[in-house]
Amino acid sequence: MDIGLEIRLLREKRRMTSKELAERLGVSQSQMSRLESGQRRIDARLLERIANVLGVPPGYFYGQHEEVLPEEGEADLRRAVREVGRVIRRRRHEIHLTPEELADRLGKPRTYVKALEDGEIGYIPVDTLQKICKVLKIQPFDLLDSQQRVIGDLKRQVMRLKQAHSERTLGAIEADDRQRRGIPVYGSVAKGYPTEFTVDGVPIDEVDDFVFVPRFDDEKAFAVYCVGGDMVQAAWPSFREGDVLIFSPKAEVRNRDFAFVRVHGHKPFFRQVHYDPNARVRLQPLNHNFPPVVVYHNDVIASARLVAHVARL
Repeated sequence: MDIGLEIRLLREKRRMTSKELAERLGVSQSQMSRLESGQRRIDARLLERIANVLGVPPGYFYGQHEEVLPEEGEADLRRAVREVGRVIRRRRHEIHLTPEELADRLGKPRTYVKALEDGEIGYIPVDTLQKICKVLKIQPFDLLDSQQRVIGDLKRQVMRLKQAHSERTLGAIEADDRQRRGIPVYGSVAKGYPTEFTVDGVPIDEVDDFVFVPRFDDEKAFAVYCVGGDMVQAAWPSFREGDVLIFSPKAEVRNRDFAFVRVHGHKPFFRQVHYDPNARVRLQPLNHNFPPVVVYHNDVIASARLVAHVARL
């Protein structure tokens, strides 16, 4: 059992930073970092204090998880349902409706409205959902959007947890006094390139694997599988479907660099970038059977430069 890793994963689930946990324990942040990375031994007394702060019994860190935390899927569902309930309650207040009045217009008992707003109803039938939207004068999208925000947040949380896990269990490398991180590989060839991203330009998607690049340390780097045949050519360089492409959102994309580019009105591209005159950007495929995509510079949402390429066998 890697107790340091278990502490870090549970801290992430509690949405607590390493600094916050260190402050509550009365230790320095550097000490906390060494504890979580396994560089410092954790005695029973300190482990009990950590368990108290994180709201679990000390036995949790020795594999006794069964009755400590709710099933993650169930917790995530409750959170999404509660968000819908908050939207309904807030809108009801805005139009000055009492719970009884909303219940009457829906043809439901008052207890139903209370349960709905408290997030205790996991499934809302389509006809009831339509009535709610009509009475509250909102669009179904308003309710779905609230759930999507929760889902996006959960995806980001999963991404952080998997990254934390990779650093300790998938061969993090120590070199030049810097810790090398596993770079997450997102999605699959069948799904295509990721389409949702954090504000830092990192995909929000399922992590399929991790890849390590020697002497490369970039916490925002990410990898995807090459999709399609538009970047294949007879000469080098050539990128085949299924190759692993590693990108850095922090690296500057210069003329003729290969990059992962997101453009308004298009799905993401992996192309060679050409900065043409008149503020135009030409996204050039290597396979001449595919046409280039030409856009204005302002149409580019973000780009991440290719920093490594792992060809499939």
